[in-house]
Amino acid sequence: MKKRYVLKNKKRFIFFMAFVITSMFIIISMVNIYGYKEECYEIIKINSGDTLWDIAERYNKKGDIREYIHRIMEINDLENSEIKAGDELVIIVE
Repeated sequence: MKKRYVLKNKKRFIFFMAFVITSMFIIISMVNIYGYKEECYEIIKINSGDTLWDIAERYNKKGDIREYIHRIMEINDLENSEIKAGDELVIIVE
């Protein structure tokens, strides 16, 4: 014969369940706030005299400029840092 569990203190049980549900809601909200963010891209037109370093200084809001330049070169399939006026570059907007 199985023993049945009898709820002895309903107020404590309701408080415990409210605490668990509230905790889960807070954790899920924090994950959404501080979770993964996709990179946004923008296409810019190269002007005469522009360099990758100048573009990186203009658009990089955080982190190392050299890493940002490397990512721009990867996205645009550039073998070196030479860019020409009139070309278009896809850059990361943070």
